[in-house]
Amino acid sequence: MDDVEPFILYFSKRFVDKLSKTFGLGLIVRKPLVEIFKKMGYNFVELDRDQAKEALERFGKSEGITVSLSQLIESLTLAFFLPTGLFLATLKKVYYRSGIETKDNIILEFLAEIPRAFKPTLFYDIWLIVPKNVVGEEDVKRILKMMVERTGETPLTDEEWENVKPIIEKLKGKLEIKGVAENLWKTMI
Repeated sequence: MDDVEPFILYFSKRFVDKLSKTFGLGLIVRKPLVEIFKKMGYNFVELDRDQAKEALERFGKSEGITVSLSQLIESLTLAFFLPTGLFLATLKKVYYRSGIETKDNIILEFLAEIPRAFKPTLFYDIWLIVPKNVVGEEDVKRILKMMVERTGETPLTDEEWENVKPIIEKLKGKLEIKGVAENLWKTMI
């Protein structure tokens, strides 16, 4: 099995709105990930919450993946999908939106809500990307770069990165995955 590593990317509401407009998804989009991949013509299977958990578990038990990757996938499954998971226990305002599985990737989308006193609530999309091989990792990074190029916007400004820190602080140290505590957009685009 190729040496790959799952990672997390944060998307600001501003960027998701721009993506929706760029891809002609309409005003209210419940599943941006699914709709964007449909518009781009990719073959995938849409995953509901239970199917997403099963996809992660199945990949985590695949032959040929390293023990450390298998353990990481298991911890991701626990963190994102069990009632006592990290998100439910610490954030309470993170919701599973949608997921897709392609031949080479599993991509799960979560919506995070950050309430603020006397200010509007902030919303962020969080994509958990689990490449199944090097080809999948390269392909998903190419797709992400293309999305950024087509919108002409950065997915997270420095201010938006600062505003997402309450989520980062809750996850940092509890979930060891690339991108949890760093803005991977700075190195990807």
